[in-house]
Amino acid sequence: MSDATEQVALISMDKLVTESSKLYSLPDVYLKIKNVIADPDSQISELSDVLSTDPSLCARLLRISNSAFFGLSNKVETISRAVQIIGFKHIHNLVVATSIARAFDGLSSDTVNIQQFWMSSVERALLARIQAGKHVFLDAERLFVGGLLLDIGHLVMYEHIPETMEIAIIRADAEGIPLHAVEMELLGFNAAELGASLARHWQLPESLCNLIRYQDQPELSEEKQEAAIIFVAKQLAGTVPEPESVKMVFDSIPAEVKNTLNLTPQSCEQLLFDELGELSETLELIIPQG
Repeated sequence: MSDATEQVALISMDKLVTESSKLYSLPDVYLKIKNVIADPDSQISELSDVLSTDPSLCARLLRISNSAFFGLSNKVETISRAVQIIGFKHIHNLVVATSIARAFDGLSSDTVNIQQFWMSSVERALLARIQAGKHVFLDAERLFVGGLLLDIGHLVMYEHIPETMEIAIIRADAEGIPLHAVEMELLGFNAAELGASLARHWQLPESLCNLIRYQDQPELSEEKQEAAIIFVAKQLAGTVPEPESVKMVFDSIPAEVKNTLNLTPQSCEQLLFDELGELSETLELIIPQG
């Protein structure tokens, strides 16, 4: 183990961010969209014109706009209508979600099942969105994107340092230690820190970077409620919605997080049922196959 530690200690987080950002970059249209949205004087037509330069992105946005994801009563047939109905903020969040998925399109790894990776990511995203929807002042779509991006640090690590990650995973399982703690010991940083750093490199909003950064340590975040939601989404994802399994996860959640969200085993079980009802369609919308 000491040999492995010496080997991976030379890998810096900055180097991984630099190397991965060359391979997985957001499309140019994202920064143009971000600039338009940041301008308080921007018009719907300006955002629509920028979006229209990327036909593939437009197609995805229209599919999402007409899906149960938003539940609109009338069909949305043009991107300008989508911008008008959904709004700048939600368009931005959807562009981030679909752009990240496209950035990693085609990636393969022997360390992780990529299809399962995205399924788990969408599960976390839905669990975060559903929870946020129960709180009036929270942005459910932004929490969805945060949930979707939680594990991008691991995706980079699986691709660039697979041997180290294999060591970390085996050790975490064998010793019952959280994976993020093993990563810190081996590398000096963990996937959450790497993911947040990569998100900043992509110039994503700081609020999204913080959701990624504090996913394992919600008590360190200034936004306690949002961090608690993300933490619970991560813990519940992949859990079978039946009392015994849910109770095991519920008991592992810190009391502070439970109190912040007024969680009960029953509410956790209902969250999982709600998430499963939306999983298949949402996965196809965000990560279309073929």
